[in-house]
Amino acid sequence: MQRTEVLIIGGGITGAGIARDLACRGAEVVLVEGSDFSNGATGRCHGMLHSGARYAVNDPRSAAECAAENTILKRIANFCIEDTGGLFVSLKNDDLDYADRFLSSCKKTGVAAKEITVQEALKKEPMLSREIVRAFEVPDASVDPFLLTLGNIESAREANGIALNYHSVRRFEIDGGVIDRVIVENLRNGSVEIYKPEIVVNASGAWANKIASLANLSIGMTLDKGSMVVINGRLTNGLINRLRKPSNGDIIVPSYSSSIIGTTSIQVDSPLENKATEEEVDFLIRETAMMIPNIAISRAVRAYAGIRPLCGSDRSTGREISRTFQLIDHSEHGIENFISVIGGKLTTYRLMAEKVSDMVASKLGLSGSCRTAIDPLLSVAKENIHAKIASSIASRIVRKSCLFADEVIQRCTGELRGMEVVCSCEEVLRGEVIYWCNHQDVKELSDLMRRTRAGMGYCQGGLCIFGLLSAMIDNSDRDPMELLVRFIKEREKGVEPVLFRGQLKEEFFKEHLINGVYHLDAYSRGDYEKDLES
Repeated sequence: MQRTEVLIIGGGITGAGIARDLACRGAEVVLVEGSDFSNGATGRCHGMLHSGARYAVNDPRSAAECAAENTILKRIANFCIEDTGGLFVSLKNDDLDYADRFLSSCKKTGVAAKEITVQEALKKEPMLSREIVRAFEVPDASVDPFLLTLGNIESAREANGIALNYHSVRRFEIDGGVIDRVIVENLRNGSVEIYKPEIVVNASGAWANKIASLANLSIGMTLDKGSMVVINGRLTNGLINRLRKPSNGDIIVPSYSSSIIGTTSIQVDSPLENKATEEEVDFLIRETAMMIPNIAISRAVRAYAGIRPLCGSDRSTGREISRTFQLIDHSEHGIENFISVIGGKLTTYRLMAEKVSDMVASKLGLSGSCRTAIDPLLSVAKENIHAKIASSIASRIVRKSCLFADEVIQRCTGELRGMEVVCSCEEVLRGEVIYWCNHQDVKELSDLMRRTRAGMGYCQGGLCIFGLLSAMIDNSDRDPMELLVRFIKEREKGVEPVLFRGQLKEEFFKEHLINGVYHLDAYSRGDYEKDLES
């Protein structure tokens, strides 16, 4: 049994941020996550660093929170942020009075917004529709949610915090209104681990009610599905938003070599209802193509969905619910050492973590203060790295691996095939893959993908999967076919709703390669040996 001051449940961006904040204040922290870090809603969002403009008219509290945190994150976490800027644009048939309300609301909530001429907007974004009638500049940006989460995890570890992925909470043992012990299953080896915490923090996002139910509690929240489509290629230089009341299909985010369009808002009953549909894909392409017409003829390579854990359950639609967050001290419900946090945005995770940590510190009597708005999340000596490898490759690896960039580049330059390109879509080197295969957090091929981006391009892993698998089995005793089947099935979920035009041809080719050559379908049926003999 391990004693700890704080046990955090949930390894998305909020849990990771709380772990970092508390560890830096000197608290004993253990974070447990049932899957990989950022595998839930954190890894299934746009990757949009909000300026707050989207919420200025109808959700001013969220707008002000986003505006303040946008500035802070650009300062402390610039390694994972592409400061592209953004535009809000009105089309001919939009409510033109909304633009005036938008500008005055931005001013009231502290959101930097400036109107520019249509000609200036078209010069900044040549692929914009010629139907736009007004345009406003805002400081939106693109952020890598995987790197942001892993940066917080590593920062917490540097401050002696413990963060464990693939550790699933099974039950609480409650004694006298206090969670005395938390029973956790280690999913890597099936063992049971017991923690005796002074405080338990429930930061499990869409799973918050499931965790609360272990203490016989319920949280008033709404689960809201938001779907997005990955379009091959960058069609815009910065983020593009439709200037209207927040609705479906009004955001375009440039991200690495692709553009992400979204989103939808559909209430669901379970966190497992996280699959985008063909109807949502059709709608999102149609709507966003009104701003960027070339979206209609571009190649959609994947669709995915995340589940927003919104505060409250008394509204009719998710769009009407504020994107702010809520802290719940369950001492009011009879459990003295239990705190839950729900709602919020990726952009406001640091603020959420600060408020939770303040509450925990008050209960524990900690004297340390929050420094996460001041101290850089991670730092790396880029000059030293650039001296070892071509600058274009070094810059890419530094962005993805940051604190570990030096070790990653040593693998690339020191291994016999370390500079070999494994994933040509995302320009991933074999040395990068080998480094992460040996990392304590990596268990599945999808874990490699989240850390290197291998498999995120238009082939969706169809051509690079065997290179990844080769590196993985060289560094573990895992069954390669089991690893392969799980990865392929997960990627197929995202490809199914976009099976038309170029992606349909790609999938025909992949099916022949994977099933015709490697007999993966026969393995899934249990007929692998028989199929090989025939």
